[in-house]
Amino acid sequence: MTPILAEYIWIDGTAPSKALRSKTKVLFSDELEPSYTYETNDEIPLSAFPEWGADGSSTQQAEGDDSDIVLKPVNVVRDPTRAGGFLVLCEVFAGNGEVHSTNTRAALRRVMELGGAAAEPMFGFEQEYTLMRVNGTPAGFPEGGLPGPQGPYYCAVGANNITGREFYEDFMAAAIEAQIGVTGFNFEVMPGQAEVQVAGSNIDAADHIWFARYLLARVGEDHDVVVSFDAKPALGDWNGAGMHVNFSTKEMRAAGGLGVIERACQLIGAKREEHLAVYGHNYQARLTGAHETCSYKEFRYGVADRTASIRIPRNVATSGCGYLEDRRPNANADPYEVAARLLKTVLELD
Repeated sequence: MTPILAEYIWIDGTAPSKALRSKTKVLFSDELEPSYTYETNDEIPLSAFPEWGADGSSTQQAEGDDSDIVLKPVNVVRDPTRAGGFLVLCEVFAGNGEVHSTNTRAALRRVMELGGAAAEPMFGFEQEYTLMRVNGTPAGFPEGGLPGPQGPYYCAVGANNITGREFYEDFMAAAIEAQIGVTGFNFEVMPGQAEVQVAGSNIDAADHIWFARYLLARVGEDHDVVVSFDAKPALGDWNGAGMHVNFSTKEMRAAGGLGVIERACQLIGAKREEHLAVYGHNYQARLTGAHETCSYKEFRYGVADRTASIRIPRNVATSGCGYLEDRRPNANADPYEVAARLLKTVLELD
């Protein structure tokens, strides 16, 4: 009888930006489906993980007099922090079985059913984050002072430019061991800031952003740093933290797709406010028109233009097909809401 540790992860009701919660369920191999062999813990299907409950009154998801919420597993990866363990991502349902109001993944599922899946969407999320000391200051800033101006820190090497290398390497190893859909990692423009890129199809890419966020926080515990997704972690002449979204449909990726991409940009621009509403808390502080952003008060798109709201990569313009990059979502945005909004706008589902 092999004990299997399953870390159940869910998204809570914290406002204005959602947070992750988790707790550990102990399963035993002889309790699981007998048609599978669990000797190496490599073959466990999602169906092997049962529903579980939690106290919603402690996660801003229920009142104390009716506090039970239901956690329904929807995706699973290996747990790199525990040998033989798993990370189990869950959707939240109310005690009566209805989709909980905080369950934005369910809303994305509905969009997929209405036509999103047929479009074969692909998403690439560029998740920026900032390493913070426990006193609330960026780890890349000297105690009681400021570092030199931006410039030498982006994709840099050397102890004079890099903060948090050990954390960065440990997180990278954990993400790869978990088999999260990572495609790249780099240090960012502000000291103490870095990025992980996660890509995939349909809902899977957004799921994996939440797995990545969990591992960022979990690895941070081992290094005594707090990982922040704040849109503007340091006031002043410093870059904010975003989650640029590379997005395409099968028509965008097909021959002649550039016209479809340009049409998508026009549709997105016509719903500027609807998009900003789900692009994360405090976007106004980040989307100022400086620091490689377009002001939230306007909308522009252009080829290779990192000052625009949406950048069309130069290679896409050259080849005539590909994808677009919406540069406006914050690091603290909910990837389910961002993906749903892009699909609804581009496919004209609302």
